[in-house]
Amino acid sequence: MGLQKIVCIVAIVLLAHGSVTEAQRTSLKLQQNENASVKQPLIRPKVLNDSDYQFLVTGGYRPESNHLIKYVVSLRAYKEKSFFGDNHACGGAIISKRAVLTAAHCLFNDLRKLKASEIVVVAGTPKRLVKTDSTQSMKVKRIRAHPRYKPLRSHKYDVGIVIMEKDLSIGNTVGTIPIAKEKPEAGLNCTVVGWGTILQFGPLPDEALNADMQIHSERYCKTLEGFKDGMICASNPKNYEVDSCQGDSGGPLICDEKVYGIVSFGRGCGEPHNAGIYTDVYHYRDWIDKNSCPVAMSLSLVQLLLIIPFHLVYIALLAM
Repeated sequence: MGLQKIVCIVAIVLLAHGSVTEAQRTSLKLQQNENASVKQPLIRPKVLNDSDYQFLVTGGYRPESNHLIKYVVSLRAYKEKSFFGDNHACGGAIISKRAVLTAAHCLFNDLRKLKASEIVVVAGTPKRLVKTDSTQSMKVKRIRAHPRYKPLRSHKYDVGIVIMEKDLSIGNTVGTIPIAKEKPEAGLNCTVVGWGTILQFGPLPDEALNADMQIHSERYCKTLEGFKDGMICASNPKNYEVDSCQGDSGGPLICDEKVYGIVSFGRGCGEPHNAGIYTDVYHYRDWIDKNSCPVAMSLSLVQLLLIIPFHLVYIALLAM
């Protein structure tokens, strides 16, 4: 068992014994009061034009049995505009029962970071507009964007975590997927899954689409405008029109049943001699691991060691 799991176990034991400081209680109340004041939650994608980078499944397909969709969620504004599913904004990958991996830009409305109360996580719904018995709509407890992400200024550090208030129910329609533990090699075959527009400036599909991609070499990716360290690029080698597009942002690039990339940005959707650019999950794996624990990461390790009785730490270590 790694240090991350030990910290999570220790934090859970701490909360079970009620050993939370008064300052933490006060902070929680302030956060709840702030969230309660929001009347009209909003997740708003950027307005697109021909000269902008567009936050990217164009040319996708519907497989007969889409087993990958169980790993993917729809991040939505807290309230529908008119009907179920019309508030979809971004995608995300379920990396634990409580945590969703997404793009940092999905957690901002222009320069303003969204509040947890403005977002809902919807899982178990392959059809965006159809609510079924398997649909799980989850309130959000906390959102975390990489601290070095600069909205509207750069696409670097485009990685974020959404922590839900409760655990997802894992089963046939909802599952967790591991993150990559190695950098992807050029030529690796992958799939993007999402509810992004079916063509540039086109409508969002009802049912999630898949788009098959292949990882490009870093040498090629560096020729693309905006490409930086911590990114990977991919496209369909047989058909350039197959691509991720607006509405797919934050969704996973899945290769060998692991998340290797996060849909980040690209020049248009499915343009020739181009490729979509994704956040490199392996590059940010340490940050992701640290911030995907729903309880412990609100406290530092030093704080935990100072306020937890020694015997509780000892019990947690014995559980290794």
